[in-house]
Amino acid sequence: MAREWAEISIQTTQEGVEAIANVLHEAGAGGVVIEDPGLIAAYRASGRWDAAELPDEVPVDGGVTVKAYLPVNEELEDRLAQIQAAVNRVLSILDVHGKISLERVDEEDWATAWKGYYKPVRIGRRLVVKPAWEDYLAAPDDIVIELDPGMAFGTGTHPTTAMVLTLLEKHLQPGWTVFDIGTGSGILAIAAALLGAGEVVAVDADPVAVEAAWENCERNRVTDRVAVLGGNLFEELPGKANLVLANITPSVLMELIPELPAHLHQDGLFIGSGVIEPSFDEVKEGLAVSGFKLTEILGKEEWVAFVAQREET
Repeated sequence: MAREWAEISIQTTQEGVEAIANVLHEAGAGGVVIEDPGLIAAYRASGRWDAAELPDEVPVDGGVTVKAYLPVNEELEDRLAQIQAAVNRVLSILDVHGKISLERVDEEDWATAWKGYYKPVRIGRRLVVKPAWEDYLAAPDDIVIELDPGMAFGTGTHPTTAMVLTLLEKHLQPGWTVFDIGTGSGILAIAAALLGAGEVVAVDADPVAVEAAWENCERNRVTDRVAVLGGNLFEELPGKANLVLANITPSVLMELIPELPAHLHQDGLFIGSGVIEPSFDEVKEGLAVSGFKLTEILGKEEWVAFVAQREET
């Protein structure tokens, strides 16, 4: 018998997408799906995809729907109330609109409905993120990451993930040890391994994400270089890394930064994202206090990704 889920749908603007998705992810939602009509219109216009492969035509008015799923159980009512309050705070801070609705769905229904919104995408110079169910003719120098995110967070289509992948491709040195905090679907850990990392340890507090990330590691044949652990931040990670990755919410990012020096080699790098531009000053201050200097900053659609280096003491 299929498990029953409560589907939370929030219609909002592009500016509100990541912050709302982060709220839902922090609330323990299984899977966060972003349905962007503008993206589908771009697919259609490109001529690369057969119309039959894409969702039905919908008006493009700048609106985006963020969906997430919570199991139907005795905790559902309280969790929904917490999510409602958190989403309202985000909408108020960003000064964007949002409309929340709720319905019940079976697991099989959501598992296939959103896949039309997820197509291969090129990121950086060589990286291509490809859904497991899509065909893709790779160029000789392409590094193809094949993903089925399931109910975990991270497909490569959002600006924060794309920017971190771009920075990772630019800065990773062969043989480095990499820690990926809040791995979600495992996309960053897999990319690090395929780009030449010697050892990658990925961690996530969500058991759904741990399972999805490991399955994606198997799919990409990197299990000899990537370990996926359940746990919070660095609590399960032994030793030190040359590079730490974290595409996570601002609050968790601020919790993570003071712990970085104990888990990063001297002159090691930290690549982070998940922060909107108005919140970046706090992150910059936290990095400085913890002994890091910013060496590169990227911005896209109000989102910020950055590289910080541990300074010599």
